[in-house]
Amino acid sequence: MSTAATADLARQGIDLFVTEEEMHPAQRAPDFLAEAAEFRALSQILADDPLGALRRLLEGARRLCHAGSAGVSLLRHNAVGREIACWEVLSGMLAPYEGSGTPQVSTPCDLCLSTGKTILVSNPEQVHAQMRRIQPAIVETLVVPLHESLRMPLGTLWVTHHDRSSRFDAGDARILEQLGVQSVLALRLLAQSKERRYALVLFESHQKAQRELLLHELHLERSLRERAEESEREMLQTLELKQAVVQEAHHRVKNTLQIAASVLSLHARATASEEVRAALNESHERLQLLAKVHELLCSDVDSAESILMPQLLDAVGDSIRQSFPDASGRVTLLVATDPVRLPADEAIALALLANEAVTNAYKHAFPKGSGGRIAVTLCGSAESTLTLQIADDGVGIPEDPASSGMGLKIIRSFATQLRGALTISPTTDGLGTTIALRLRPTTPLHLRAASASG
Repeated sequence: MSTAATADLARQGIDLFVTEEEMHPAQRAPDFLAEAAEFRALSQILADDPLGALRRLLEGARRLCHAGSAGVSLLRHNAVGREIACWEVLSGMLAPYEGSGTPQVSTPCDLCLSTGKTILVSNPEQVHAQMRRIQPAIVETLVVPLHESLRMPLGTLWVTHHDRSSRFDAGDARILEQLGVQSVLALRLLAQSKERRYALVLFESHQKAQRELLLHELHLERSLRERAEESEREMLQTLELKQAVVQEAHHRVKNTLQIAASVLSLHARATASEEVRAALNESHERLQLLAKVHELLCSDVDSAESILMPQLLDAVGDSIRQSFPDASGRVTLLVATDPVRLPADEAIALALLANEAVTNAYKHAFPKGSGGRIAVTLCGSAESTLTLQIADDGVGIPEDPASSGMGLKIIRSFATQLRGALTISPTTDGLGTTIALRLRPTTPLHLRAASASG
């Protein structure tokens, strides 16, 4: 903002501070424990519920800054293309105004984004007439700018006082600027969630198109009996069209998985929270595994609906080894698999279960730099049953496995999906842990050449 613009605001009775040094000195001793508690609570729900995290963040801002209201304003365009500042999410006394917007001219949001700094504005209704209708009136507002990548303005995070005896100070500015970083991350995750929902709608539309295409093929088959030569040509053309549609779908799925994995990796590197980074990295690894499954489905000339398990579990092992490079010299991962071919949905669930179990072993079985061995085996039997076993010689699991973390919950979920019998127990020599899943595939086992890797 120019000096002339600032002086004009001063003549109207509005105080504008654009630097922390010009604000009131901190009047309260900082409560770092309370701040840490707020950030910890945010990190626990940020990845799973970004909108809930954003509302929690605003409640925390009100508590830490002793404010009457808090909100996030985002830049939007109305029906005629005019830029407005939309009160996207609100907390406190101004919560009834959530979703409303004002023209992006001379508002506190406009002033903050113009300066690119944290500002403190008193009596904003004196310069922006539309704010005079807001009740309770805003006596003072502290505003922090929010930017996307490449410094593109996204909006603002703000807190307000409605009590003329209360004032914000430099300590409040520091807290709000820290929360601003978390706000940008929550908004990005919220946008990604909307994109995922849109992708699901596209996927369902594609499934509907495939069903309609199948019905069309049945109609062509009936026509074959009436017009053999002409119908045969039509069927070949339809099959070519279907192949083109399937190839295009595979290409788009591959690109979507790669983009999603890249976005997760980017946010994992950008986040300051170790817990959020770990969650994003785990999601990135699962997406990479799904991408590998998709690659195997597309490249297997024998079947586009089933997967050869030695190739898939070898790929899982290679991916996990790459994820734990520091353990390469002390932890040995061995994979031995019968030449079993499974339907795609069962193969994916089995691979994800193995991924979770081996990842858990890498993380928890060999603490403080210790070493050992992890063995993954998949064996078929004459009774058409299949047994997946993951065994390590590490420190073992707690006596009550139900009290363990998310990894075992995911393992049990996949076991239920596969309708298998899951056991988790110490190894036969008393050292380490053995996770075994016994299941009966929905189709007969198909055998090929054996595979083993280490």
